[in-house]
Amino acid sequence: MMKKNDFLIQYFEKRKSKILKLFLFSLLVFFLFFLFNNKLTPKNFVGKIHLEGIINDKSELIKQLNDISQNKNIKGLLIIVNSPGGTFVSSKEIHDSLEKISMKIPTSAYMKEMGTSGAYLASLGVKKIFANQGTITGSVGVILQTAQLTSLMEKIGVKPIVIKSGELKATPNPLEKLDEEKLNYLKKIIGQLQSEFIDIVEKKRNLNQTTILKISSGRIFTSKQALDLNLIDFVGNETDALDWIIKEGNLDQNIDIIELDKKNSLFNLMNTKLFKNSLKPFNLNLNNGILAIWTPGL
Repeated sequence: MMKKNDFLIQYFEKRKSKILKLFLFSLLVFFLFFLFNNKLTPKNFVGKIHLEGIINDKSELIKQLNDISQNKNIKGLLIIVNSPGGTFVSSKEIHDSLEKISMKIPTSAYMKEMGTSGAYLASLGVKKIFANQGTITGSVGVILQTAQLTSLMEKIGVKPIVIKSGELKATPNPLEKLDEEKLNYLKKIIGQLQSEFIDIVEKKRNLNQTTILKISSGRIFTSKQALDLNLIDFVGNETDALDWIIKEGNLDQNIDIIELDKKNSLFNLMNTKLFKNSLKPFNLNLNNGILAIWTPGL
């Protein structure tokens, strides 16, 4: 009866040639990858980036979008959105950058669990918006939150002293009472920003006044409700959003999809046709050699 160790020895003996080839080839790929970096990127491809979490300082993403705008090898762009929103300024900057790219190549956004408020604003910069069946979107509006601690300070015997150059300086301030003048001042600012937000939505989505009044309340919508209100274009999945880009750009169905915010990852490189085609002279594929060690049935 064959012992377990004997089986493993025989197993590796039969495959040692392929394993050695793959090992040597992997070393070569690592060397070329770090030597040439972006030179290994396919000539034409569709880019994919992510907008996730709270949108505040997204300067790195803005820079990335500016680089994408200048890259003639990128034939389409998909942005994966999963965010509750964030600051108006950062969201608008992302919107403007996406809008600039959309003038050159087909672009789409795919909203996952959430694409609300500033995330929805940013998504308006692409040509088509897709949302999953379970996505929550909408929340078109601007919010400012603060706290008034004056009563608490009085109870503990602390009297804050605030010296400032003007009555509305540093408003709102938790250490000062928010009187009617200051409240109206803040409401006016929020109203102006809200008006800018609504104007963008109205222009991009061609909405009627009834719909504008409905979304102005800041309510959230399911993807089905958003579709009925023309806030999005399709209810679907990521593949649908990619397929639209390929069709709109008249691109090859087998064009590479590159995650641009992970552009230096080896996994990203290994999934390009450039890498897979380079394995052919070695008579190898990703199911040979090292991967087969852990899955003997391959």
